Amino acid sequence: MSKGQYWLLRYFKPICLVMLVVSLIGFNLILSNALHLKVHSAGQQLTKQVYELQLNAPLNQKTLSVLAQSNGFMLAPESSSLHFKNIIKPQLEVFSYKTLNLGLYHSPVWIMESYLFILLNLVIVGAAISLYRWGSAANFRQLKHRGRHHKTTKLTSSISNLNVVKNFESEELASLYAAAEQYHSLFVLVSWECKFDKNTDLETSFKVFILKGIPEIKKVAVKLINPDKLTIMLYNVPIAELDRYTERLHKIIFNVCQSHQKNTTRKHVKLGACNFRLGADQSKVLQIAQSALTLSKNSMLLHRHRLALSKSQEVLFCNEQVINNIKKNKFMLSFQPVFDLISGDIIQHEALIRVRHDMHGLLAAQYFINQVESKDDALILDKAVLSQILTLVMAEKSPLSVSINMHPKNWLNDKFWSWLTMQMDKLNLSCQLQFEMSESFFCNNKNALANTLNIIKKHRSNIIIDNVKTSENIPLLIHCEEVIGLKLSYELVHLVNEKSHNQKSIKEIVDAGKMLNLPVYAVGVETQKELIMLTKLGVAGAQGFYFSEPLQELTQAVFH
Repeated sequence: MSKGQYWLLRYFKPICLVMLVVSLIGFNLILSNALHLKVHSAGQQLTKQVYELQLNAPLNQKTLSVLAQSNGFMLAPESSSLHFKNIIKPQLEVFSYKTLNLGLYHSPVWIMESYLFILLNLVIVGAAISLYRWGSAANFRQLKHRGRHHKTTKLTSSISNLNVVKNFESEELASLYAAAEQYHSLFVLVSWECKFDKNTDLETSFKVFILKGIPEIKKVAVKLINPDKLTIMLYNVPIAELDRYTERLHKIIFNVCQSHQKNTTRKHVKLGACNFRLGADQSKVLQIAQSALTLSKNSMLLHRHRLALSKSQEVLFCNEQVINNIKKNKFMLSFQPVFDLISGDIIQHEALIRVRHDMHGLLAAQYFINQVESKDDALILDKAVLSQILTLVMAEKSPLSVSINMHPKNWLNDKFWSWLTMQMDKLNLSCQLQFEMSESFFCNNKNALANTLNIIKKHRSNIIIDNVKTSENIPLLIHCEEVIGLKLSYELVHLVNEKSHNQKSIKEIVDAGKMLNLPVYAVGVETQKELIMLTKLGVAGAQGFYFSEPLQELTQAVFH
């Protein structure tokens, strides 16, 4: 979108108001002038008539008065209300015809022809309202189109009109973002002591009731194992809501059973659930869910149990396969735009990697990054990512920066920085690169990072301090010119509108950042309420599924 179009969208309402006022004034002046010419013409005709009739004013005063009144004039001004005497004061005009000069009074034209003025103004206002609605609809379509391609207009002015949170059908999409750990899948086993009609399609019936009972969960899988046992899979369930969803599922199943058999009680419906992250061993998930169901069956009071698949129980991904697939370029990059909360412009993009896994499909970095332990593997990983990003940045010629989360081992790897320096010198595009470093890593390795920081400064690149949880360590950045911003941890941002402690912490971080001229950005923004609170707290920019899903092409957000 061009600057002219953006300016027009931004100032559409004031422009409409100014045009309405100018139109009202202009058309009313034109009508007033036309009516005044009509009155003048009528006065001239009356004067001509008096001249031809040879009426003598003193002798034929009554005749002149009647003749004048019939043409809308008065020989003498009539007294008006004291409240309106200055507004509707009769106007005197002298009309001439040959040797006759006749002075006549008449009411202001806007009173004499008031119905014309009312009609004209109603037409103008009606047309303006229709035009405004049409323009607003076009404006909304533009905003929707820009939101789809991830460049919004002034967010603070349109924040009240945004009242929906995006839902994504694929659980893999949520795993693109680092905050996806806050969502688990929920696998549920249900058994009941209830008889259903043989013609009832239980799978479809239960799925319909679950979707109606839990409309915010868009992807549900239901499978009937045998006539009295059912499996249910819910995707992308917030960790904090796992118990509530387990309770709601039990209630829904119980209501369905009771509708078919009136004497069914809650103890006749037993439920066992297991929550897990993407990539977990399904056999272990099933085993834990069966254990939870057994606990429910053995309990007289608790008819539902939920057990979590702990990290120690999860099957780790094969590190060798991940690295081999990276070597074979079996990975893809996505870009999460960061938006300025005042202008709505995109500030930068954060690069996100997904690597193909033979069993689990595309995996986000969070699911395998901790298993990349050797320096060589870390070097292979970041070289592959940066090579692709440098090629992209060179091809796009975009002024926007791309930020990169590197493997911690490469921050202190001289071999990696020697390679990257050569790439930066060759491409001469290093000003478009930003590197994200966690706050804890920076504080623990501040002295050891001196050489790395010098290289970044030399090549005009910058650093964003990521995962900031408190303002305690921000003063340590006072002499680090390479650091140009702070990113809040997801734990602080999530449900910040409901957590006063998080609001206090973010405000302290924002205030500390202002002292060093460091803007603060929020990650993982998912709801309008979070966005409103973050804006009030002074956060400069934000990213998350509330604004857009990660993009496969950088140009989608930059040029559309």
